Parts: sequence; C-alpha cells; structure tokens
Amino acid sequence: MRIFNLLILLAFLRSISFAQDKNMPVILVSTDTKLTYQNTSEIAVIPGSIMNKNGTLKISPNGRAILYHNNIFVEVTADKSPVDLSKLFDDEDLSITRTEQDFGAKMSNAVYSASQSKIKMKNQDALVSGWGSGGIGDKTGAGKDGWGSGGIGDKTGAGKDGWGTGGIGDKTGAGKDGWGTGGIGDKTGAGKDGWGQKDIKTRSACPGGKYIEGLNKVSWEPIKGTKKYTFVIEDMDHNLVFTTEVNGTEYTFDSNVCKLTPGTKYAWYVHHPTKKKVSTPIFFVLEEKASEEKAIAKLKSGEIYQNANNTVKLLMEAHQMEENKFFLSAQTKYQKAIEIEPNNSLAKMMLSFFCFNMNEIESAKNALK
Repeated sequence: MRIFNLLILLAFLRSISFAQDKNMPVILVSTDTKLTYQNTSEIAVIPGSIMNKNGTLKISPNGRAILYHNNIFVEVTADKSPVDLSKLFDDEDLSITRTEQDFGAKMSNAVYSASQSKIKMKNQDALVSGWGSGGIGDKTGAGKDGWGSGGIGDKTGAGKDGWGTGGIGDKTGAGKDGWGTGGIGDKTGAGKDGWGQKDIKTRSACPGGKYIEGLNKVSWEPIKGTKKYTFVIEDMDHNLVFTTEVNGTEYTFDSNVCKLTPGTKYAWYVHHPTKKKVSTPIFFVLEEKASEEKAIAKLKSGEIYQNANNTVKLLMEAHQMEENKFFLSAQTKYQKAIEIEPNNSLAKMMLSFFCFNMNEIESAKNALK
C-alpha cells in the first residue's frame, strides 16, 4: 500500500468552502476491478463515488484502487481487502507535491458540486452519498449562486458571460473594442460592413485563453439551416489574419499555416458564407508549444500520476492545463477522459466543474447527464 500525505493543509479551497474534518468522505479516484462498499448496506461503487469513512471496501482479486480523503491519496490492492476506511488514512509517511495537492482539491470541489447539483447522472445509483443528511459545506454551494440548493446556474450564467476570462466577454471584449454592439469586424474585416449584435446567431462550443503553436481544434454550435461556414481569425485591430470555408461545426487550424505570432492576441469566429449570421468571437493568445509541455512536466514526475490509469492521468493533465489557462487543451483532455471511460462519473464531474468555472452553466449541466 502506498500512502501520499499532504505536507501543507489548505486553509481555503479556491471555489468552495469545503469543510476539512473527520466527517469528510472518501472519494474513489480510480479502479481496475469491481468494488463494493459496505456500511448500512452493500453497494457497488464507481469512480467519483463518495463514501463514509466508517465503512469497508471490498476489492476483487488482483484488483487495485486509488482513494482520496482529506488531502491524502492512498493506493490499495486486493490483498488488503476488505479495507477498513476508518483506519486507512492514519499512516502519513509520504508527501505529495503541490501539483498533486491542487489536483486533490479540484477533484473534491468537482465531486461536491456535482453531488449538490440535483442532476441525475448515468450510473448514479452506484454513487454513494458520504456526507449524510447534514452535508458538508454551506447551503449555497460553489460560487453561492451556482450549484447550491437552488439548483445549477442563475441569470448571470452562460447566456451572458460565455467562457469567462480569456473567452467571451473579457475586458477587451464586447462593448469596448468593437466586438459587441458596435459590430464584430469593421470595414477592413471579414464581414466588410461589420457584424451587429443582432447578427449573432450561435456561440462557440469551446473556450479561449492560451492556444498552442501548431494544431488547435475548435468547435461551435450550429447555425440553423447552415452546413458550410466561413472560419475567420482576426487580430485585435480587426485585421483579417486567416479565413477558410469549413463543412460542419468544427475545424482544426494550424497556427503556422495561419501565420499567427506567439504572444499575440487574436479572435476567431464563424459566419454564414452569404448571410449575416455570425458566432460570438472567442479571444485567445498563441503560446509556444514548450510552455504547455513545461506546465505538465512536474505533474508527470509525481508518484500519483505514474501509478494512475490513463483516465486519471488525463484528468490530472486537464486540471494542470486549466490552472495555466490553456483552457482549450483542458477541455479536450476532460472530454478525452470521458471518451475512454464513458461511465466514469469522476471525469464527468470534473468536466462539469470546469464548465461551471468557465461560466458555461448549460454545458456544466449537460456534462453530468
């Protein structure tokens, strides 16, 4: 059994007032076998399940699992089964890195938020509530108006501020530099005579932030009745940088082909080839490929990462990309984790929490379904 102990306890989590006490539940991070949890009754558990610490966990022969509780990661194997969860986290002889510590905090936030969302997830019957009737955390949940007792989202959600910082509606965005009511694109841009706010007929399905040199896959929600789109990249002075015709609602652009410059801010959007129907612009800054690789280098050297399965590795990488504002890369990794394990509730919870942090309330709800 390996135990990863946190050196410095977090006084505050970034997004949620998460009580760190003896009642905090155990979270199942990953497993390669069938697991059952025994407390008042016996039930199968899956990644993302939260369990009371006073129960036991049965592991099928030759299986292993990674568990998390109160800032400690533990790996257990079948030879220790049945596992007494009340004693499992007492030995604190090994440390975890700050990067792994941050991942544990984000994972806890995601699980707690999803558990309070009132949305019925697939395989939800296999998720065990570990908090009991009282619950942990305040009644208002993440962000006070997002995931609490009133449900997910409020009137300030996705319809107004999109993908948040680095995306739609940042300080250089709508209403300040010509992308909003003054029209998207002036006479020198792709639209030639500008795009008014009434012409915005759809929105992006991915965030802005930092994009990397090379290939970047972006997507958007369809404009009704449209199969072909004109994809456009402009600089902040509305100069046309790149444009091409696209079939469908996604496109992978090559920054080298588009002749984009690292460190420069751009915006991309799509529009109908002949009609004044356009998507809201997404702002991004091009970064050198090495900066993305550097962001996850320390993560990959950690013991938790090296012992995790491919899904958890992707979740850890996604979280690290999110922390470094590579939001497009983060979204892609969260989605890939779900593609690998469609029934992995932890992956769904973390994607949902990512969307919620991006002010994408509807996307957060859809991620849990």
